[in-house]
Amino acid sequence: MKLRLNYNQIVATMALVICGVAALIAPNIARAQNLKCFILTPPEQLLEGVKKVAIMDFTVTTSFHADDPPAKQKKSEVETLLDALTKKDAGKNQQKFTDSGVKLTDMMIARLLEDDRGIHDLGTGFLGLGGTKDGKSFQQGAHTNIFAVVERSRIAQVLNELQLGQSGFIDEAQAAQVGKILGVDAIITGSLSISCEDHWIKREKEREENKKKVKYQVDCNTRAANTSATIRLIQVETGQVIGSRHSEHKDEPERCGGEALPPPEATVDAGLQMVAAELVNYFAPRFEMQKLEFAKIEGEEYKRFREDAKKALERYELDQAYVLYTAIAEQDPYNHAALFNLGVLHEAVGNYKPAQEQYTLAAKLKSKEEKYTKAQTRATKQVAFWEKLNALEIYLQARTFQASAEQMQVATAPKIQVNGSSSHRFEIKAESNPASQTLVKVPGEIELELVAAAGDWYKVKLLDGREGYLARKDGKMLK
Repeated sequence: MKLRLNYNQIVATMALVICGVAALIAPNIARAQNLKCFILTPPEQLLEGVKKVAIMDFTVTTSFHADDPPAKQKKSEVETLLDALTKKDAGKNQQKFTDSGVKLTDMMIARLLEDDRGIHDLGTGFLGLGGTKDGKSFQQGAHTNIFAVVERSRIAQVLNELQLGQSGFIDEAQAAQVGKILGVDAIITGSLSISCEDHWIKREKEREENKKKVKYQVDCNTRAANTSATIRLIQVETGQVIGSRHSEHKDEPERCGGEALPPPEATVDAGLQMVAAELVNYFAPRFEMQKLEFAKIEGEEYKRFREDAKKALERYELDQAYVLYTAIAEQDPYNHAALFNLGVLHEAVGNYKPAQEQYTLAAKLKSKEEKYTKAQTRATKQVAFWEKLNALEIYLQARTFQASAEQMQVATAPKIQVNGSSSHRFEIKAESNPASQTLVKVPGEIELELVAAAGDWYKVKLLDGREGYLARKDGKMLK
């Protein structure tokens, strides 16, 4: 299994790819807008210079024991002696989980090849919204599968040629030798330990009989399953260990009253999945859901801008929100909240340097605002990380926000909201005269751009570009 790299299509290794928007507004309390986003975050250990990897099968040690059910626990002396002579439990140990090393290797490879790793881990239903709002993407081409992975059959072939066997237990020099033949930058080796013990215990329960609570005992089957693994990442060129990680997962299911535990293999496989995820997260980027919080725009004169920006974000129209916050910043260059919000939009799409600049300006205007300083620090770290990625020829394809003069004019133009509901219709006249020609009848609740206001009439611009007159009694100017 081989993955072809195309780093120029990795749009933002730390950038937002999947977003969901939620305005957290409690009754009668105005709060700032929030943007909850999936952001591809850097791993704990950045493998500089590594583009192609090979994962060896893990060496495995296992231990398994299962008590006989209560009905079979009373054995004769002869049965007890036979069990001891045949080492019945030892036989169980040898037969269970011996393929777990191969399974863990395959699980890690599968996760490395996922292009959206981390998103599906949150389960179904994003933010409780579901439907089309689950998995909204603003950028195309971002991936988590940044490594090429060598097929296991090719690794087995090389190991056989070198007479090393299909075992993960090789030293640094051997790993470097194998890696050079495979043409990889790094070899990942590891060891795996699995223990699983099933025991029967008595649990005290309570039930109601003849309107009285009666206590009774029930047999319960309990399991203690432990899965732990350690990996080493060896750089092929130098033979040096460039990273190591230990991961451990414990599971303790219990079933009572005749209900059976799942097969021990199922419990162990679930533990392997958890361990595989943690080990891969150590050296490969993953998506994480983060909350980016906008600052509240103060001032009654900006009420309409705030509301329009909120609606734009709810429709995932980040460009429109950018125009609106830019309009506020142009009218009030010292509006720290508007500057900060422009930074949030830049960060959301992966424009980290512009985000850093906007956050810095906002923090200068209001240095004691903790949200501003935290955002500034966050953007600074992201910029530093991308400088390392650029050195690996991994480039961020920045999103360009535009705020043209025409867009600004439309966004800032005063608006008239037509009275009534959508079921009502109001006449738009060709002239400011009740007797003039009716151009069209518009429904209530819609918003029209105001061209001019004089006397009893509003001159408005229609959707088709024509201009007409709405009686002042039929609409109101939005602030």
